[in-house]
Amino acid sequence: MKRALAVALVLGILVLPIFNVAAQAAEYKVGFCVMTLAFTWMTYSYQAVIDEAAKYPEIELIVDNANGDVSRQVEIIENFIAQGVNAIITDPIDVNTLIPVMEEAERRGIAFATFDRRAFGGPFLFHVGCDDVFGGRLALEHVAAKLDGVGKIVHIEGQLGSSPAINRKKGIHEQLVYYPELKLVYEQSGQFSREEGLRVMEDAIIATGGDFDAVICANDDSALGAIQAIKDAGIDLDDVIVVGYDGVPDGLRAILAGELNASIQYPVSMASLVMKQVAEYLISGKMPENPDFDMLPWMLVKSNLSQWADFWPELE
Repeated sequence: MKRALAVALVLGILVLPIFNVAAQAAEYKVGFCVMTLAFTWMTYSYQAVIDEAAKYPEIELIVDNANGDVSRQVEIIENFIAQGVNAIITDPIDVNTLIPVMEEAERRGIAFATFDRRAFGGPFLFHVGCDDVFGGRLALEHVAAKLDGVGKIVHIEGQLGSSPAINRKKGIHEQLVYYPELKLVYEQSGQFSREEGLRVMEDAIIATGGDFDAVICANDDSALGAIQAIKDAGIDLDDVIVVGYDGVPDGLRAILAGELNASIQYPVSMASLVMKQVAEYLISGKMPENPDFDMLPWMLVKSNLSQWADFWPELE
């Protein structure tokens, strides 16, 4: 194993094999399909699930990575069902694809829990997420306040078909109706990635002729790409309001540097909470008070980072 890891490191390959946590003396098997590790926030939530599972010697956690592929996510969950796991945890890549396997898990008496993302209409025992409609409203309100309700906005959406992207966009559009002099002049998916955020922002600059006052991004990764495109185009960042989402460490650093104006904190604690709920349900039959729970996100700006940013300790 050490030799394999060394070779992987030399070749620059990130390998995420299937592995088991707390396999010895475990009474219950929990399959955890992480939808991808390509997004910064996902790497933290992935680790939060693993760390929480390690607190329960009764739980064997079987982990696999869908790498952003919806077909692969279905295949992994089908494999979990075939293995006879007691519970499955995942964050659905999109809102539709997992519904048949969720229904199959329900038929077999397997507890199904989702976090971060929803499968609209799919049966689940627990869901722990975040009120992304509210988060979208927060982002739009921040821009409206900074622009005194007058200006042109570029919106870099998240991954199409994912519930966070759908709901963050919904919140922005719903709040926008209160500001008739705020206009969306460009809107396109940046796929939650820095590279796509940069590309979409480059296209937006061309399409608008550089005539925009604010950029709202579906996450910090795409916001950092957008910031790079703005700087590459020779546009003064002091003249543009840029808002991200997630509150990851690089986003916080960009806020401190004065490049990102704000970020909406997406609490990573939802990942550890869903693992805790599943473990307590399997071990003692305990059901949470609210099995369908959305946390509220909150606004991060330079003045409150040390008090309110989940990842501030990493910067210290």
